[in-house]
Amino acid sequence: MGAGIRILAAALLALAAVRGATAQLRQGYYSASCPNVEAIVQAAVALKVQQTPVAVGATVRLFFHDCFVQGCDASDILTMATRDVIGLAGGPAYPVELGRLDGLVSTASNVDGNLPPPSFNLDQLTAMFAANNLSQADMIALSAAHTVGFAHCGTFTGRIQTAAVDPTMDPGYASQLLAACPAGVDPNVALEIDPVTPHAFDNQYFINLQKGMGLLTSDQVLYADLRSRPTVDAWAANSSDFEAAFVAAMTNLGRVGVKTDPALGNIRRDCAVLNS
Repeated sequence: MGAGIRILAAALLALAAVRGATAQLRQGYYSASCPNVEAIVQAAVALKVQQTPVAVGATVRLFFHDCFVQGCDASDILTMATRDVIGLAGGPAYPVELGRLDGLVSTASNVDGNLPPPSFNLDQLTAMFAANNLSQADMIALSAAHTVGFAHCGTFTGRIQTAAVDPTMDPGYASQLLAACPAGVDPNVALEIDPVTPHAFDNQYFINLQKGMGLLTSDQVLYADLRSRPTVDAWAANSSDFEAAFVAAMTNLGRVGVKTDPALGNIRRDCAVLNS
């Protein structure tokens, strides 16, 4: 997202000194101090997506991972960028709450145990999301962001390269996956999670689950488990209801572990590097 975003980050850094420790998330946080901030981010994001279409899924994934590891502390820019890539992919437009600060600590070791692996069942998924004050409905809605995502062969080959293919998977889909990810394939080869509309943010994810075409165990379990199946069926049938639930879930996700006290966070001069 280049020089424009770096300049914007510097401007927001200056604004952080003006905002006190009592700052709270809210819509229009920069309406007076930096009224063009959302337009600036949107323009940079649109250019990046045009150059690198996989940035859509990658940005959404980054936002989720950020919020689940020590809270949403990778800047307001990521929050806005995530909203914008979803819109560019045909997803819902929605306002975002701003005013969060960047965390002061960023280490790979903090990731362990804080992100749901692709092998999780419904109880495990529900528990991990509940630990972040997110409901099961939030979890199912957020899982649908996989409609623009991708996964490495190594995350699902256990479902197709065994003597008995996972019985919850459609046999024809399993054959397609096995052709793309045969035994001995580089486990880092990536496939689109939604094989039907991989570049569109829509409710096709749920329709795929109904057909046994969930790529990951943690995807297909949402339909295989009778407790979550009614939600999958409802959102497969009604895209408007899904979009409303997704917007609510993204708002809730964006509040996880937010830092608004300058003693606990700051605004980085460079999004990728801690301030010196």
